[in-house]
Amino acid sequence: MPSIGCEYYFNIDDMRLLYIGQYSEGTTSRMRAEALQRITSPAVFEVIDTHIPFYRCHPVWRSLAFRYKTGKVIWDTNRYILDQLAGQYDAIWVDKAVFLTKSTTERLKNSSNLLLHYTPDTAFKENRSHYFYRSLPLYDFIITTKSFDIPHYLDYITREQLIFIPQGYNKQLHYPRHTFREKEKHVVFIGLFEPSRAEAIRTLLRYDIPVLVAGKKWSSFVSRHQGSSLTYLGDRLLSDNYVRAISGAYFSLGLLSKRFPELHTTRTFEIPACGTALVTEHNKEISKFFTEEEVIYFQDYQDMAEKIQYYFKNESALEALTTRGVEKVRMGGYDYENQLSEICQSTGIISNT
Repeated sequence: MPSIGCEYYFNIDDMRLLYIGQYSEGTTSRMRAEALQRITSPAVFEVIDTHIPFYRCHPVWRSLAFRYKTGKVIWDTNRYILDQLAGQYDAIWVDKAVFLTKSTTERLKNSSNLLLHYTPDTAFKENRSHYFYRSLPLYDFIITTKSFDIPHYLDYITREQLIFIPQGYNKQLHYPRHTFREKEKHVVFIGLFEPSRAEAIRTLLRYDIPVLVAGKKWSSFVSRHQGSSLTYLGDRLLSDNYVRAISGAYFSLGLLSKRFPELHTTRTFEIPACGTALVTEHNKEISKFFTEEEVIYFQDYQDMAEKIQYYFKNESALEALTTRGVEKVRMGGYDYENQLSEICQSTGIISNT
């Protein structure tokens, strides 16, 4: 197994690289796969799209797979991966291996010189999977974006196998589509409904602040607030539509999940990358990425609403803050290409010289 910091591991001119993960349009996993291909430029780059067997199954089977990690989706996914394997690879990158069994992972291990796993999700609070836990020691490197998961990973692997990086953004997609003068005076939030997020939106509405919301499970909330300054953009906004919704707003909320101790999310970087002021709670992790001059921090939802009202009345200050936030994300190396390039160098996929 290569060690962290090795200078060169593969001959990139004839390297064979396999990516296993969700490859549907608009998924962050596809964004990472495309960034990985651009970075490495291997002689052979293959993709096994785990969404293909997943969407072939009835929604009932999909629900069983997510909730209980059992049923047709599990077996079809593993069979599909094994059927698609085509010989030996220099490296195999697996993204979100929640459904992969230990026997499948062993086949991947035997089919590659280097086996890596990446997930932007928590693996021990949500997305719990006994298949994944049994397979963990087989990977040469595990990459996580969840600092609170690190102690749990260390129950299965060594510290040398574990790599922590922040969440990232796709610089080919997440960039401003509007000038500041073209923006509209509203707040946008794109994400799954949660009670805490509903309370945040409800607070803004009480202050008569226009809000645009998109994401799954918001329909009941939207129905209860008809006639307010709330606009519903639907349960899915992907790719360019997602970026334009954020870029066209004065503010975008980076609300964190309360289902687990999330300390930052993809929105933490995607929002400023899209040229919009990030409104987010203050915590020890996000404060390592941004200062109070670069994003709008709040202590509670009333504080959030009052700060948004302040910046509505002080547009020049908001424009300056927004510009600083964009610059921080661009200069901070939080885009996927920069992040994955560092991973490829530290694991020996590409030269670090």
